[in-house]
Amino acid sequence: MADTQTPFDRLCLESLKAIGKTLGQMNLYRIGHPSVAASLRESVDVMTRALRETPRGEIAYALDGEKLIANGRVVGSADQIPGAVKQLFDRYRLNSVTFRSGMTEAELASLCELAAAKAEQAKADDAVAFLSQRGAEHIGLNEAIYAKVAKGTEIPPPAEAGAAAGDASGPAAAEGVPPPPAGEKAAWRAADSLAGSVESLLRAAITDPAERAKALEAVLAQAKAELEAKVGQATEGLRRDKTRLENEQTRTQAVLANMTEGVVVVDEAGKVLMMNPAAEAIHGVRLVDVAGKPLAQQIKEEHLLSLAAEIKTPQDAPIKAEVTAMGGEEAQKTLRASGAVVRNEDGKVVGMVSAMPDAAKIRELQAVQREFVAHVTHELRAPLSSIRASLDILEKELKPKLNDDNRSMFDIAQKNADRLQDMIKSILDFTKLESGRMTVHPVPTDAVKTATEGVESMRPWCVKKGIDLNLQAEAGLPEVLSDSPRTVQVLVNLLSNSIKFTPAPGKITVRVAKGTERLANFVVFSVQDTGPGIAKDDQARIFEKFVQIVTGEKRAAGAGLGLSISKALIHLQQGQMWVQSEAGKGATFFFTLPRYVPPKEEVHAAPPPPPPAPWWKRLFGRK
Repeated sequence: MADTQTPFDRLCLESLKAIGKTLGQMNLYRIGHPSVAASLRESVDVMTRALRETPRGEIAYALDGEKLIANGRVVGSADQIPGAVKQLFDRYRLNSVTFRSGMTEAELASLCELAAAKAEQAKADDAVAFLSQRGAEHIGLNEAIYAKVAKGTEIPPPAEAGAAAGDASGPAAAEGVPPPPAGEKAAWRAADSLAGSVESLLRAAITDPAERAKALEAVLAQAKAELEAKVGQATEGLRRDKTRLENEQTRTQAVLANMTEGVVVVDEAGKVLMMNPAAEAIHGVRLVDVAGKPLAQQIKEEHLLSLAAEIKTPQDAPIKAEVTAMGGEEAQKTLRASGAVVRNEDGKVVGMVSAMPDAAKIRELQAVQREFVAHVTHELRAPLSSIRASLDILEKELKPKLNDDNRSMFDIAQKNADRLQDMIKSILDFTKLESGRMTVHPVPTDAVKTATEGVESMRPWCVKKGIDLNLQAEAGLPEVLSDSPRTVQVLVNLLSNSIKFTPAPGKITVRVAKGTERLANFVVFSVQDTGPGIAKDDQARIFEKFVQIVTGEKRAAGAGLGLSISKALIHLQQGQMWVQSEAGKGATFFFTLPRYVPPKEEVHAAPPPPPPAPWWKRLFGRK
């Protein structure tokens, strides 16, 4: 069958499998549960795709022995569809089930509710009336079956059952039902087909209507009693099994709900079916918000998800043994080092030893650490400012009187005070960034004016070191959406690094230009130097915190936070930052800022032209 199966056949099978999955969900949860709602939505989507492949927008399913038939075509075997779907056909003695275009989730939920009814309730329910009362106009049920009778026997006209409210489609309209064998007549009957068949036989054997009625009543009573006895014997084991499964389900749900360890249940596609309260606390989400969504989408920086590359368990092919790990790099290092798998001497996994850190406790400790660093740096800032002010006063009054050695020591003290001040400022900025308290206020800004401010603030240092610093700005640049003081801080950081590493006589060029192609909505800033460049292996690391690299034969002084802070400030302004460099050929740092696009209400149309002058003014040459 697999070799001749068409896309329509596969869609028909997938539709019934999706409905079977929905029935399975309804055995676990109520109709309003998020898992059931997601499964219903998926089933309707698959069925809708299948219905688009039919010219009439209708699919009639039927079971003929071990064959599954859709619209008169064998699309698979009965063992390929879930048992809950086959049980629907058997329980309500259905010959076919028809789905039509326009079916809604509410209509499918009514059919699933009918299928999920208990056996005792199903005996009392009229399936057609049940769907009719719920307005399921796009689902049809055909309860008619045919009975083989002897050739030449008179057969009464067929009694047909409507599929739904206002639908009179009988057995002849149900596609996929095979005709009776040649040489025999088929008697189509409704739900009382057994009585009709027996009556047909008694009509040929007994001529007296009264005797025939008594015989019919006796036969049906005996058949009913024997059938109920047989059904009771056959279902006794099923009832016990169902009770046992329901008890196990209740117990399992109670245990999962009260476990201190988080438990997440997913389906074959990795979508969330169930989370206990502990798992909700770990993920910081509610089951109602994530049910039916991929688990991988819920992973945050502090989580580690180890998930098999192939969740399904096929019976006809080996599975992939790979496991994919997702989550933050620091979380992966920490959590991988906190668990150990226990195996027996045969190599089989029998347990696990874990020392799982509390994510909430870690976040609390990190917050305490950030507050401590911020407090200490603030406390250091005040005495350092006093020292720097004292050095400025001494520079004016005493420095001219000092000899060369003392003047050199005084210069070193000033440089170290400035260096400490810069480090404290960087640490404070970085603490604000990590805690999410760093704010930017982008407004329409002149890109050239911002670049000029950054360049001019660093020009004295370049002149002192003998480095040529120039600014090149493209004509007609648009305004950018930027926090100008923060952008100047970024330019100063980049220029400071270039000046430190560029030997004299060197050259540093700052450029401002319109972005092109994928950067068409941005303005691009760049800082290019003629220094020793950055090795390829180091280029990915230079934007990390507390990272200092050696370029040429020199290591930069500082805390190693300048580039990390600069990149974060540009990202806060919806821009990007990157570097291009080759060892020995200098380095160029780029960053972008978005072009400012005024709102529609700020775009004013050109004023209308003035009305023409009166004729007498035009007569005298006046406009």
